[in-house]
Amino acid sequence: MSYSKRDIDRFFDGKLSKKEAKDFLNWLDSPAGESTYNAIIEDAWSDELKNTDEAPEKADPHIFVFSKKENQSKNISSSPVKNSKYKSKTIWTLTGLAATLVLLLSASYIFYFDSPSHKTEERTAFLEVKTIERFTPKGNKKIITLPDGSTVVLNADSKLTYASDFIQNRTITLEGEGFFDVVRDEEHPFKVITDNIATTALGTSFNIRAYEGNPNIQISLASGKVKVENNIDQNLLEITPGEAVYYSEDSNTFEKQNVNLSHVLSWKEGILQFEKTPFNLIIEDLERWYGVEIKVTGDKKLPEYKCSGTFKPHEYLSNVLKVLSYSVEFEYKISGNEVTLEFN
Repeated sequence: MSYSKRDIDRFFDGKLSKKEAKDFLNWLDSPAGESTYNAIIEDAWSDELKNTDEAPEKADPHIFVFSKKENQSKNISSSPVKNSKYKSKTIWTLTGLAATLVLLLSASYIFYFDSPSHKTEERTAFLEVKTIERFTPKGNKKIITLPDGSTVVLNADSKLTYASDFIQNRTITLEGEGFFDVVRDEEHPFKVITDNIATTALGTSFNIRAYEGNPNIQISLASGKVKVENNIDQNLLEITPGEAVYYSEDSNTFEKQNVNLSHVLSWKEGILQFEKTPFNLIIEDLERWYGVEIKVTGDKKLPEYKCSGTFKPHEYLSNVLKVLSYSVEFEYKISGNEVTLEFN
């Protein structure tokens, strides 16, 4: 296969497909390709010298395109060619010029696929895939917009991890708790990984709670439909709005229940809520919610105590502890970010 100047122009203009561009570069590396290309460059450059003497703005932009990309603001010649001494050296220069342009042409392959005329999938294939992490410390919440337009409300002490090519591979890892509002894309399902559990959706909204140390993972659906899969034994469940799946890491089992979504999602509105929650898990929630460290003294077996309660948005920690102390008798002391609970 051979190529003409017209084909070279089409390469520069971004009009070749990905396969055609690869074939062109392979041809360019061959002896026949190099010889043909050198001849084209010599003819084009001879014309260029004539045009440049009269009017630099008439120059063929394809002769200069590489230097613009490599040097940003310089042409191959830093100023229009106007003296005959330079012209007398044309043949000598062309050999080095052609070789240089061949190298630059190969190097410009990545720029070619970065042109607007090519799809995002083709551009990102040539970019290094990096890992992106988004984190919320204790005492904070954050709304995160993902590259595909989906949003995540990330609860305190939680982390999202995903790849920089997320638009093509909508897979994300969650540690902690987050509410996902997913943009629909049937060609690229949205998948959230939490330990051994994969939650897959197309366009929907759901909440996942999967804090480290908590033996259960909870997936609650607000709208649409999701599939929940155990990666260990490929056990698969589908849930509909108002339902939740509880996964026990200890027994490696699923349990599906109806849930009160207003309770499940109350944390998004700054409402702290417990429903028959073991006291040791309440302590962990308070540490995340208020960004404090809680120390417990006494010999109480905390998991034996379960509490229920709802606190208004942004309630003071001292008020929360005061109310809880009515159900589980303890004294509390707050000193900066350190809290001590003393059981009698």
